[in-house]
Amino acid sequence: MANDVWALAEISNGKLAGISLQLASKAADLANQLGGSSAAVAMGTNTQAAAQELGDCGVKTVYASEGTVYDEYLVQPHVETLAALIQQHQPSLVLFGATNYGRDVAARLAARLGLGIEYNVGEVTLDGGNVVMTITAFGGSQSVKATFKGEGTRLLGARQNAFPTVRVGGSASVENVPAPAAPKQGAKLSGPFGAEGATAAGHLGKAPDGHDIWLPAVTTAKLEEAQIIVSGGRGVGGPAGFEQIEALATALGASMGASRAAVDAGWIPYERQVGQTGKTVKPTVYIACGISGAVQHKAGMGTSGLIIAINKDKEAPIFGFCDLGVVADLNVVVPQLTALVKQRRG
Repeated sequence: MANDVWALAEISNGKLAGISLQLASKAADLANQLGGSSAAVAMGTNTQAAAQELGDCGVKTVYASEGTVYDEYLVQPHVETLAALIQQHQPSLVLFGATNYGRDVAARLAARLGLGIEYNVGEVTLDGGNVVMTITAFGGSQSVKATFKGEGTRLLGARQNAFPTVRVGGSASVENVPAPAAPKQGAKLSGPFGAEGATAAGHLGKAPDGHDIWLPAVTTAKLEEAQIIVSGGRGVGGPAGFEQIEALATALGASMGASRAAVDAGWIPYERQVGQTGKTVKPTVYIACGISGAVQHKAGMGTSGLIIAINKDKEAPIFGFCDLGVVADLNVVVPQLTALVKQRRG
């Protein structure tokens, strides 16, 4: 139907990602406003449990495709199933998360079916029946509004935490969809798909200045879903400085983040970047170490529950919006805090 809105659920190793519930909530809301129907597509293992959670967020139908092929191969099976469903039902809009998984699936889907696509959307509203998207531009310094032109299914990639999860207590009808056969030339995975929260550290290559870049071994959930985040910025001083940030994150059972300045310097991978051009997070506790607090960074973490800032520059903008500020050298405070956390945890 012309006004149907779908959400692409993300299931990794049998677990439904939090962004899936955000997308389902928004799909239900938009469909209600447009006078259409809402649905979610869940592919992987444990899809029946996922369907219950998605229905609780208001979608009327869940297309559930159960199969280990989705966990064993990269994105080909996901694209094949979703393409067939879109061709059959012709929804007006499909929401996906601007995660590694969502971007990969949506890009291939758009190329296969010739669909319009937009990434990095932070807000969606309706104006006279038209979908209006707010998107960051010019390195995150500006935001623009855009709409789709033409007819047919459109793909919309939303930033993590762009939409709230709204549980309305509903239930969805489940339509079981057969999983495709394993692709003959598919890229087979050696671990769980989309393992952005993997625990193993790895060498990522060389930065422009020649130093090695390593992925820290922080054993926590994905950055976007973490309840505690310890982030480092330019004030950390370099790749070696992130070792103490990692130590504090590990002691707290937290995820490690970074500012754009640290990522641009090659000190830490982009997947750890928090901010308008990185990931949007909403943890219970956010600890910013050596981060000035520019508006672009605030856009990615400003809605955190408790914001703690450690910076030796008392004029740093972050002290204007944090809940607790420590004006001190992070190289002194962070190790002391790590030791105290370890002591209290025994």
